[in-house]
Amino acid sequence: MPDQPVTAAPNAALASVRMKQFILLLALGNHGSIRKAADEMSVSQPAASKSLLEMESMLGMRLFERTYSGLIPTVAGRCAIEHAKNMIGSLRRMKYDLDVIQHNRQGILRIGLIMGAVTGAFCDVVRRACESEHGLLVDAQEGTSTELMLKLQSGELDVVFARSGEFDQQSDIESRLLDDEPVCVVAGVQHELETGRLYECAELIGYPWVGYEAKSPLAALLVNWFVDHTGRTPVVKLRTTSALITVATLCNTNCLAMLPSSVFKHVASSERIKKIKTSSSLSLGEYKAYWHKQSLRMDIIESVLGVRTGPV
Repeated sequence: MPDQPVTAAPNAALASVRMKQFILLLALGNHGSIRKAADEMSVSQPAASKSLLEMESMLGMRLFERTYSGLIPTVAGRCAIEHAKNMIGSLRRMKYDLDVIQHNRQGILRIGLIMGAVTGAFCDVVRRACESEHGLLVDAQEGTSTELMLKLQSGELDVVFARSGEFDQQSDIESRLLDDEPVCVVAGVQHELETGRLYECAELIGYPWVGYEAKSPLAALLVNWFVDHTGRTPVVKLRTTSALITVATLCNTNCLAMLPSSVFKHVASSERIKKIKTSSSLSLGEYKAYWHKQSLRMDIIESVLGVRTGPV
């Protein structure tokens, strides 16, 4: 279908375009797929489709051609994608300048971390930051890979430690492999399960579990493990993204949970939780550090990651 005639979108309509819709434009441009873009943004496919239709209606033009093989940007779509990149880049530069003013020109690096990275690769970052001669301030926050990558796109974060995935396909993002992330089953120290035994998956299906965000890799690992071995899904009594909440819950209930092994090692010294040995080897795979190729903090990123980010 040819492009619709250009119509001037009212200022009010343009003002109602949200930042997430600009990020959706970039995701659609990268993947050419509503489903993949929705997965990247942790929204439903109908919600992503509705957001695209709203944006096309507000702008008064068709941005993508719908084909059997996916979405293809129209001339207007390619223009909108380019402007979305520029607007997000401008927002990133504004936040950088405001940070400089707020912190009296002190070097600052905003890092987003998945749970397993907090007690793993992040420790080296903090050490390098403390040793920095530039009085570097690290502003760190924990979240899911999807949440953090959206903040990286919008300029709210400078570096993200996230699990490898479709983020690797984004042309404006660079990455560096950090570590892999083995996972273990844990319980409160008073739990009836014994630490000296090796348990099969089927023996654990009757216990309540602490779960995680529905689309997170850890939630998928939990469900897939039980479905593959028992054909059933576990009963999740609590959903959280916090290791502290998970540990507190385990200490006061008969729930079980999956935790990255690095997190377990960090909190096990408190003797509040214990590892439950299983016959399965559980892992979330690799995780990486991600940053924008045009980041305004490239020199700081290089120093705290201990790598050169540009061409060799």
